[in-house]
Amino acid sequence: MDEHKNDIGRFMVAVGAVIECVTDGTILVVKRSTNQDFQGGVWELVYGRVSQFEAPIDGLIREHREEVGFDSFIVIRPLRTWHLYRGEETAEKELIGITYWCQVQDKPPIHLNEEHTEYAWVTPEQALELISVEGIKEDVLTYIKVKKEEHARH
Repeated sequence: MDEHKNDIGRFMVAVGAVIECVTDGTILVVKRSTNQDFQGGVWELVYGRVSQFEAPIDGLIREHREEVGFDSFIVIRPLRTWHLYRGEETAEKELIGITYWCQVQDKPPIHLNEEHTEYAWVTPEQALELISVEGIKEDVLTYIKVKKEEHARH
């Protein structure tokens, strides 16, 4: 008998965002603290896991409030969904993610929590130079592509 037949999946959901400052076109990147259990010391966007019974957008707002100290932004649209394991390939480490394109009119004050040591507002191209994780680069590349498509339509 196939042990995976009719198996209901169990996994975490994560959300993240490319936060664009409308006034100058830069995006927010943050550097993970080296003491983090996963991908310590790398540049990334703000990501976080959605809590049980929490809607993805509510989780996105909460994660930004907790990690960078602001939660006032406009969600433009989802950019991409993705799948990964936070380390070993077990149900406890499996993650389904949604990355959104969000905007702020002006750069808000940033107050990093202990998960990050630095932040920068950079061009999308500069972000691609800083970011070493392929999945995070894919989020920025998707943002660049979608933004060009939006400009072409108008």
